[in-house]
Amino acid sequence: MCQSAAAAPVVYRYEVIPERSRVSFSFRGIILPSDAYFGIVRGEILLPAGDGLEGASGRIEVETASVRAGDPVQERMLRGQVLEVERHPRAELRVTGARAAGPPGRRGRERDWEAEGQGALSLHGVERRVSLRFQIADTGAELYLRGEGEVRLSEFDIARPATLLLMPGSDAVRVRVRLVAQPAPRPAK
Repeated sequence: MCQSAAAAPVVYRYEVIPERSRVSFSFRGIILPSDAYFGIVRGEILLPAGDGLEGASGRIEVETASVRAGDPVQERMLRGQVLEVERHPRAELRVTGARAAGPPGRRGRERDWEAEGQGALSLHGVERRVSLRFQIADTGAELYLRGEGEVRLSEFDIARPATLLLMPGSDAVRVRVRLVAQPAPRPAK
């Protein structure tokens, strides 16, 4: 008797649209926060079929040399002193597990989730496990993902910026992720 193999779960693959996506961050200064973002963002998101997020995963990568701050002096400091882009040209977040915080909201074909996830952040040559909270909106044509969190520079062996006037002892950086993704092309048969 022949045993039938279990069917592989259906997974939808989305590719991040770089020109519509952004990873930005803020350093709290004594007077004002200093904001910056990465101009080159790539990645993919894998979602299972159905209403759950179990089995979802993804990868987001930024090119550290693409950092933009609106001030050339800050950009040089971020590229050289903080990110050390010559030694560490990329930073990457790999999401290895996610679960919906509740059933998805629905508006016609659109679905929205509040989600929690786990993953690994590789930054400045150091990898750390991270917990994530994010929102996902699936319109059927595009996928929108938003998340926000905090990173401590000291956890990634990053020197505190000298020219941003941070409060003494503070090494917290607020990170915001806004991604827009589209269904990836299907492989030719």
